[in-house]
Amino acid sequence: MFNLLKRKIKDRYFLEFSKKIIFYDEEKVGIPIGNYTSQYYANIYMTKLDKYIKENLKTCYYTRYMDDFVLILESKEKAKEMLEKIRDFLSENLKLELNSKTAYFKQNQGINYCGFRIWKTHRLLREQSKKKMKRKLKNFEKLYKKGKIELPYITACINSWKGHAKHANSFHLVNKLLDEFVLKK
Repeated sequence: MFNLLKRKIKDRYFLEFSKKIIFYDEEKVGIPIGNYTSQYYANIYMTKLDKYIKENLKTCYYTRYMDDFVLILESKEKAKEMLEKIRDFLSENLKLELNSKTAYFKQNQGINYCGFRIWKTHRLLREQSKKKMKRKLKNFEKLYKKGKIELPYITACINSWKGHAKHANSFHLVNKLLDEFVLKK
């Protein structure tokens, strides 16, 4: 990753900053997850995969954000073939492996991508996102009542989730969750 950055970026201060992040722990491989820079680094590092899929495999319907990517193909057989080629490319060229969640689905099942379940006609929040927000809201109520959390923090968290949710067919869900949410001291 650092060698790739050195070839692409000339800003000495940014490179020093990146070096500290990338080599933060010599015993661990990879960059710290949760750090915003991990998103940027992942997008830079995975550009080779984008080029391989678009230019070598000639796939038209492909999208990726960080390590989450989707291909839309004409058949299960083509999906199996592409999966093997991508698995080999990642291993040989980027020293990465696909995780256990890697799978192929029929179009009518929808696609899990970037926190959404996506169909041709609509997009919903993933169940995991809904459950996580319900738990967060209950926890916010408890912590606020005890005086252990401030309203601006709660508001920022809710607004962040609402920003994500607005990209899905979720108007009624958001209203329902927030109607049930009550803060009392």
